[in-house]
Amino acid sequence: MKEHFYGWRIVLASVIALAITGPASVAVANIFQTPVVHEFGIEPSQFAINNFIVLGVGILLSPKVTNLYFKGNINRKYALGTLIYALCFAAYGLAPNIYIFYLLSFGVGLGFVMTNMAPIGILVNAWFVEKKGLAMSLAASGLGIGGIIFSQLLTYLIGQFGWRHTYLIYAAIMIIIVCPVMYFVIKDKPEDIGQVALGSQEANAQAGTASEEEAYTVKLHVKEALSKPFFIMLIIGAVCVGIVNNGGLGQFPPAITLLHNAQKAANITAIYSGVGIIGKLLLGSINDRFGIQASIKYSTALCMLTYFLATQSGNYPFAILMAICFGLGNAIGTVMGPLITSAIFSGRDYSQAYGYLQSGLNTGMALGSVLAATVADLAGTYDAAWYVLLFISLAMGIFWLGAYRQSRQYI
Repeated sequence: MKEHFYGWRIVLASVIALAITGPASVAVANIFQTPVVHEFGIEPSQFAINNFIVLGVGILLSPKVTNLYFKGNINRKYALGTLIYALCFAAYGLAPNIYIFYLLSFGVGLGFVMTNMAPIGILVNAWFVEKKGLAMSLAASGLGIGGIIFSQLLTYLIGQFGWRHTYLIYAAIMIIIVCPVMYFVIKDKPEDIGQVALGSQEANAQAGTASEEEAYTVKLHVKEALSKPFFIMLIIGAVCVGIVNNGGLGQFPPAITLLHNAQKAANITAIYSGVGIIGKLLLGSINDRFGIQASIKYSTALCMLTYFLATQSGNYPFAILMAICFGLGNAIGTVMGPLITSAIFSGRDYSQAYGYLQSGLNTGMALGSVLAATVADLAGTYDAAWYVLLFISLAMGIFWLGAYRQSRQYI
């Protein structure tokens, strides 16, 4: 790390922003479910529609929003996205019925897609050549940190002040902290303040060395790449990543509750949330040292091991091992997307390609928990769901490795 390199301030600001905005629509959204369902007299499945709307907006708008960020003024656009997010989130607390929730979820979805990893990936890609994996994983660790903090904080606030006031308080935290931090700290690229990307001079000096394979990106624009096999594999792989991640996140808690009890399920959630912070940092370091292919193989192996151990989770020590592996492996959902995209595309094409990849990831996230629950219901056991997710974990690695290797013919 260079002492006065401004890029690390960008990373720190990203950690803060993702820690606050990141969990709101995914990791902690269901904390509000029980009190909202009770007050409105609705079914949990009706509340879950909000999540489908939010992710649906992400699927549709990710390419457009990512391209919008590439045009510059990321600080202003991120602050605006946070403001939209917060105002719609606050309005949840004023909603008279679930149908207003559904309407507001379209605005929350827009805020979510404007404050997720897409702009952070663009920033890290602009500021880092060397240590890109570390920078990306540090930024993404904010998601895990925020999940741990806000799961406890929101539970306490709901108990003390009710769910309506808690929505308002969370929205206020977004506006008071995230908006000024991102607006005043973020700079689009090093050249804006007279610096260069970390490692760019070293990369130029090392052209033609053994690391050359991952220094070059394809010579195709995204529009030309859309029909190429490597791009199709990239998007299918992203869908698989979303399914593998959200399948576990959504169904591990009820599965462990059925096998053991609610307290042990909460402990398992805490374990994989905490280990997930380390997992993101470790994955970024592996990528920097050994390259994108090693990172994909490592993550794939961990996800497959996770779901094998899940089939043995009736024995609680195996459930703990499962949680550790899941915490390490599911970093692929946040860290690897930007990294594999930057290994294949550069410049404007990176932002457009990552938008498509994020749409694929959101599609998988929307399907993951539902798929796992449906398979478990049909088979009468969660073990069947875990074997399906184990197979999809393998497919995830095959598609992303295939995408990267096939892309090499276009450099």
